[in-house]
Amino acid sequence: MSGIDIERVFHSLPGLFIVLRADPDFTIVDVSDAYLCAIGIARDSIVGRPFFDVFAAIRNGHDGLSTNVRASLQRVLATGQADALPAGLYDVELLSRAAAGARGWSALHVPVRSDAGEVTYIIHRVDPDGEHVRASKNVCAADILESITEGIFSVDRNWRFTYVNREGQNILGRSHEDLVGKVMWDEYPGVIGTPFENTYRNAMDARQPGAVTAFYPDHDRWYELRTYPASDGITACFRNVSQQKLAEAEQNRIVNVSDQRRRMYEVALSSTPDLVYVFDLEHRFVYANEALLKMWGKTAAESYGKRLLELGYEPWHAAMHDREIDQVIATRSAIRGEVPFTGTNGRRIYDYIFVPVFGSEGEVVAVAGTTRDITDRQAAEQAIREQAEQLQELDRAKDAFLATLAHELRNPLAPIRHAAEILAALKIDDDRLVWAQQVIHRQVKHMASLLDDLLNVARITQGKLELRKELVVLGSVVETALESARPLLEAKGHRLTVELPTASVALEADPLRLSQILSNLLTNAAKYTDRGGKIDLRAYVEADQLLFSIKDTGIGLPSWALDKIFTMFSQVEGVGSRSEGGLGIGLALVKGLVDLHGGHIEARSEGPGKGSEFIVSLPLAPSVHLPVSEALRDGIAPAGQSRKVLVADDNKDAADALAMMLTMMGHDVVVAHHGLGALRLAAETRPEVAVLDISMPDLSGYEVARRLRSEPWAQRLLLIALTGFGQDDDKRRALESGFDRHLTKPIDTAYLCSIIADPSGVAKTQ
Repeated sequence: MSGIDIERVFHSLPGLFIVLRADPDFTIVDVSDAYLCAIGIARDSIVGRPFFDVFAAIRNGHDGLSTNVRASLQRVLATGQADALPAGLYDVELLSRAAAGARGWSALHVPVRSDAGEVTYIIHRVDPDGEHVRASKNVCAADILESITEGIFSVDRNWRFTYVNREGQNILGRSHEDLVGKVMWDEYPGVIGTPFENTYRNAMDARQPGAVTAFYPDHDRWYELRTYPASDGITACFRNVSQQKLAEAEQNRIVNVSDQRRRMYEVALSSTPDLVYVFDLEHRFVYANEALLKMWGKTAAESYGKRLLELGYEPWHAAMHDREIDQVIATRSAIRGEVPFTGTNGRRIYDYIFVPVFGSEGEVVAVAGTTRDITDRQAAEQAIREQAEQLQELDRAKDAFLATLAHELRNPLAPIRHAAEILAALKIDDDRLVWAQQVIHRQVKHMASLLDDLLNVARITQGKLELRKELVVLGSVVETALESARPLLEAKGHRLTVELPTASVALEADPLRLSQILSNLLTNAAKYTDRGGKIDLRAYVEADQLLFSIKDTGIGLPSWALDKIFTMFSQVEGVGSRSEGGLGIGLALVKGLVDLHGGHIEARSEGPGKGSEFIVSLPLAPSVHLPVSEALRDGIAPAGQSRKVLVADDNKDAADALAMMLTMMGHDVVVAHHGLGALRLAAETRPEVAVLDISMPDLSGYEVARRLRSEPWAQRLLLIALTGFGQDDDKRRALESGFDRHLTKPIDTAYLCSIIADPSGVAKTQ
């Protein structure tokens, strides 16, 4: 028990006590509240004064009182034992005016010894017998006890309750009358066997004060108890401390949880390979995880409280982090960087981040950081970058190869096609020649289509293919697609049905690419359907989407192939023997073109031998209507008057064949087989149209076009690039060099003648 508790209990005791110092004057040290109440004097007026100066009656020695009191006090000093004064009549007029007159008093003097056994204090206890004084004492003591905020009760030597104050009654839930006279053990049997019983019996039997705080199950409460011996039993002070105990338990729980969480986080932070640390505001380390300590080669005791420079960091490195820590504190924001560091693992590259740690009031109280070794990652990234560059270089080489291949293949295709057209124009009455001409024409067109598909897929995968969208009518697009696919459909004897919406439907799309989607799907259905099969083309509207369904009775697809067939060069094993085969690029091109239009395509099949269905979904055009373009069609007849035409191509067969076709269609044609020759002929003949190859040995077609455009007479000259190079960059360079049109070999002669006849009515590139 603390000193303040002892003092409070002493003041609250019901007895009349004075504490005297064992000096010649017997100086008053303290007085109980009940004594002050009995004599009607304030504590400050007597504490610190000699005992016989305060009490005049004792000092004057009335009826031998002074002699008896002094003698008793002296005996206590001499013997170190308690000494009692017999009851007698004493004049206490000066003790209390209200209690004037001779009254009966008895006193007891009890020594208080030091650790060395010397008497240092004497307790002067008075028992007044006078009726008025007794009443005064009882009233004052009762008032004091009733006002105390702790429970107090007394029991006699038979363990019967003799007193319970108001707070004790409140705590126990029993009245004074209900408890007084009853045995404590009978009323509270749950005390037996508890720490409370030991404390009570020690005070009663050994006459020693005691204290205990324990749980009392019968009340489901925690009580704090202090016991004091009394002349006729014991006095106990107690209070309900359950809330305090619960609060302490909760605090302990929070502390335990906090400790567990701290240990959990420490284990987590210690197990990570990342470096984790915390700086205080003075840039000193207050925490470093195991990985960081290992890198330093130091213990926590050797590291905590140290700055970066003290831990072996290079001056520039320490200064940089010091600036960054100050910046985090000032800006209250994180900062990140990369830095090399040489530690026990050698020289490594680290990525780090510093973040502010905020206190309960929102102030920055520390700076935390994590650092990760990114040496291996950087090496891997560098390897990936180098590999990517190599792949890009290979990709560029592949593009160049494809462009060159297309050019080289298109060059011989052009004269072959022109030769076939010449044969057809000669009207030779020989079935074998007609058959040969038709075979040549079909196969040239097929090879040209394959080259276009291959290059278009490459453009799509590289993101280089751009759509030229306009508002197109559904019917014209379907008609163009059917014209392209009809020869193969008829050759294999397939029955084709077409079902279109009755109302006019418009799409905002690239008409050339949209017809390419449908023609490729129709051609694919024709190739993979046995002769005499049935193919259905159906278009219908659902919500804001236009859907195309191309359904066949062909060889079908296994379920695992329904998605795979849209990948580049995909071939489904087991079906190739029953088809015309292919490069596996047609459906990949279709999917790419559908995606560019913002649409979706899917394949359906019930399995091998049960046919296939391809469904294309495209968004309908918005409500704003744009001018509808005319669909481009093969076979447009040349119109207008005959024109002077210059043809220049280093491939003699191609140049001569094209010149012959144009001559047969009524034009005046001159031919050059290199760039300088083209310039010379142009200056001599002043042509209206020049059809130039791009790749010529002395001067490229680009250079020829630029030089012609510099001549005043050639400002209105129609310049047409006819080349095997069909990439987007090739078309752009042609237009920038002065060409009016860019056409890719092999070109349909009728289409070329339509351009010559009406340059403004057709597209600039093909």
